[in-house]
Amino acid sequence: MTYSLSSLWDITEICTQKGLRHTVLSPGSRCAPLVHGFTNHPKMKCFTITDERSAGFIAMGIAQQIRKPVVLVCTSGTAGINYFSAVAEAFYQDVPLLILTADRPPELLDQQDGQTIQQREIYGKHVRKSFQLPDDFSHPDKIWHTERIVNEAINLSLEFPPKPVHINIPIREPFYPKETTKISYKKEVKLIEKENFETVLDKSVVQKLQNKLQKFEKIVIIAGQDFQNIKLCELLSDLEIPVISDIISNTHSISNRIQHQDFILLNDNFREKIGQPDLLITFGKSVISKNLKLAFRKYPPHEHWHIQKDGYVADTFQSLTKVIPTSEWYFFKNVFIRETTSEIKVKRKNYLKIWTNQETKFKTLFPDFFEKFKFSESEIIYETLRQLPTNSNLHLANSMTVRYANVFNFLNRSKPIENIEVFANRGTSGIDGSTSTAVGHSLVSDKLNILITGDLAFFYDRNAFWNRYKLVNLRIILLNNHGGGIFTMIPGPDVIEKSTAYFLTPQPHQARLLCKDFGIDYQIAKTKTEFFDKLEGLFLPSNSPKLLECETNFEDNQIIWKALKIKAQSFN
Repeated sequence: MTYSLSSLWDITEICTQKGLRHTVLSPGSRCAPLVHGFTNHPKMKCFTITDERSAGFIAMGIAQQIRKPVVLVCTSGTAGINYFSAVAEAFYQDVPLLILTADRPPELLDQQDGQTIQQREIYGKHVRKSFQLPDDFSHPDKIWHTERIVNEAINLSLEFPPKPVHINIPIREPFYPKETTKISYKKEVKLIEKENFETVLDKSVVQKLQNKLQKFEKIVIIAGQDFQNIKLCELLSDLEIPVISDIISNTHSISNRIQHQDFILLNDNFREKIGQPDLLITFGKSVISKNLKLAFRKYPPHEHWHIQKDGYVADTFQSLTKVIPTSEWYFFKNVFIRETTSEIKVKRKNYLKIWTNQETKFKTLFPDFFEKFKFSESEIIYETLRQLPTNSNLHLANSMTVRYANVFNFLNRSKPIENIEVFANRGTSGIDGSTSTAVGHSLVSDKLNILITGDLAFFYDRNAFWNRYKLVNLRIILLNNHGGGIFTMIPGPDVIEKSTAYFLTPQPHQARLLCKDFGIDYQIAKTKTEFFDKLEGLFLPSNSPKLLECETNFEDNQIIWKALKIKAQSFN
């Protein structure tokens, strides 16, 4: 056994002792010592994914599901570059990853040696930090240096907000141990622990905020993308204040939520009624609704407070006046003052009523709205969200899919929604890894994982299925309009001459053969009747993943989408 290989194997021991349990490996030769270390450790569960682009998103999906860092391992050269899309998405979604890229020794850089590129800091500003390990372990301080870096990298990935961290690892030959060598791990590896903390505001700050809160009449809360937090939802339900929540905010259980802001804010009279809020309170990450952003930029609040423990704060609504460095649970539990004058209480209740009345009016559009229209993506998503099983994960692909879902947002649903958690790659909003992210969840979750995706996102990420794992809890609804339709739905490309040729991407494919290749149960629906007949069966238990392909015409989709918007603009 070489001293070098032993030290590389011990990286796994540090990871497991610090609580990491999942690794996604992409095959290669230079990374062989790392692969041996991770796959032979009894406490580490490893998944082998050949396509690094897919592997990165699968690792991110696993990390989202388990709420802990996942290790990514690849060989040298362009392999690490193929992780980049997932790394960027994880960075903006605050998902922790520990990325280990094997590299050639430094003296071979730019010497026309195979699989050798500039790998140091390859992810730039899209990781919290990049590290470089020593290229040999001939001195005890090199071992200390390596173990210190691995500890620091894991600790940094878990700081708030969690982020990906990169370690580049130059590895010399030999990569493989002798046949007689047993892979073992040093139990006394260096461990550096970092304690978590809750940011508690100074009493004088709390008092100052409470004094101001007592005076505000028109308050609006906006919840950005985040994981599900039932305790926070219970706190917010106690407030007689509108809580505007995109579907990806996972605040479905809030009783005073406003879910259909995307369309109710199209109405000019309603926008004038709500006017300028006295106070806007935001938390979480991005919001989907463009109309929401435009409305509060046109009618900016007098004050805008954002709640976030740490990290960069975006001024999305261009009205930010105060950043409150604590958790949203702490703020609404210990800071937000509910006691105020009866006059202000009445005014807050009336302001909430303006919002909820408009919500109710929007709901009256359904369910008979679709009866006079052809089979469409809008109706597919509306009905799917109505019938989605409880205790499941919903995954929404970009681009139109997540927008459709945000408009309907579990509208007219009879089943409970508290145990449905929604995921979407809205950090960078790309289409490239939506399926792979859902696959990552399926690998470590017993829940049913339901992906709604468009044809471009689906076929673009077909290598998500190029693995040996049975995804029995994965269900896919594929919206196939044979070319993507978002550029016929948004202002701009829809009026440009030749836009179909240059903005749309026509394709003649169905998913039938792909499903046959990867062992996925396949069904197709081309009419409303076929769709309704097959939807319920899609969610039943199975020994394999299932896919329901829904073929629609993007021109029909465009007509119905525009009709919805016109209807939303007109009702009073």
